Amino acid sequence: MSRYDRRDIMMELIELSRDIKAEIMQQLNYYRASVYKSETAAMVEGKIEQLQLVADLLGDDELQDAFRDYEAMKRGGLTMATPGECLLSLRTMNLMQATDRIFADLINRHPEQSPQDTLQFSRNIQRHRRQLLSLCRQGSRQWAFFSTL
Repeated sequence: MSRYDRRDIMMELIELSRDIKAEIMQQLNYYRASVYKSETAAMVEGKIEQLQLVADLLGDDELQDAFRDYEAMKRGGLTMATPGECLLSLRTMNLMQATDRIFADLINRHPEQSPQDTLQFSRNIQRHRRQLLSLCRQGSRQWAFFSTL
């Protein structure tokens, strides 16, 4: 793990999240036109869980808040809906917009990390390495990166 610093790993995690978000958007577009709403919604929810795993590994509090907001909207259900509006699309788009902003901020942020924080981050990535590899397309750049950790 010593040949990659925390910033390199974070950038790869952000890139992996962008790939997952692109898949979510594709499924959401299909959901809007599909007659198989429940199956497609389950696929979108599964991809969001994958995105949340990556967000958990990044360890950013603001990013965690975005997922808590998503869950709150999910529980709030019909009370938050405008008539005729799709709740899945609404809460998913809110999550996508929030994560876009947070990822852009993470890329530009250069916080000083203590050696203990960096070590904890590295251990956390190593602990979840298999899960990360399962999220990557085999043979992709991200897969190659995470397989060397």
